[in-house]
Amino acid sequence: MFNGEDFITAKGVTLSREISGESNLWVRLFLEGEGVVSLRSMNFKGDSEPFVWAIYHFQKNSKNAKYYVRDIDVKDDMLALRRSRETISTAFKWAELLEKFMPHEQPDDELLGNLYWNMKLLTQPSVPYYVPDWRFLWQWIELWGLAPDIVDFHASNNFNNDEISLLVQTSSLNSKGVIKLFNSPINSNVRENTFTIAAELAVKFLRQI
Repeated sequence: MFNGEDFITAKGVTLSREISGESNLWVRLFLEGEGVVSLRSMNFKGDSEPFVWAIYHFQKNSKNAKYYVRDIDVKDDMLALRRSRETISTAFKWAELLEKFMPHEQPDDELLGNLYWNMKLLTQPSVPYYVPDWRFLWQWIELWGLAPDIVDFHASNNFNNDEISLLVQTSSLNSKGVIKLFNSPINSNVRENTFTIAAELAVKFLRQI
């Protein structure tokens, strides 16, 4: 959302940041209405940490037409993502994939929403980290029209009926439904690495772009 010629305000998430020299902090953001953008930030505090969801305020430099972050209004710090090595590593994996495959400055608000709710699932101790990992990736390739039929594809890759049923439920339920699903015992016919294998298969569709 533009506010005049020199300012922009948008909500989204920090994907990564890099400190250059003593006073330069460059951040890569995924923003509503803007897509993935790289900007210089004056904020060296925790507000600019990766995976912080916030409303970001920018100012345009009239000399070089670049935007600089002037203020960050944090809405969700996602601190619970750092509860384990697996959850934070998964979030970093998603960030790397988004930076690699998202066209620069091309909005994708549906994918942004998908990222938020699956990050929220990553913060839930009752949901194994590999569940939202696959769910985010599969919903991503569905949004981009890359996903095959979920049942036929996984059947052709030797997933059994119970595993396919669990994948279908996990993909179609909202985040509250997924939490409820994994608060109950999982069918013993579902292999422990079902979601890990499925996630690896899903990423292959992105790599074909």
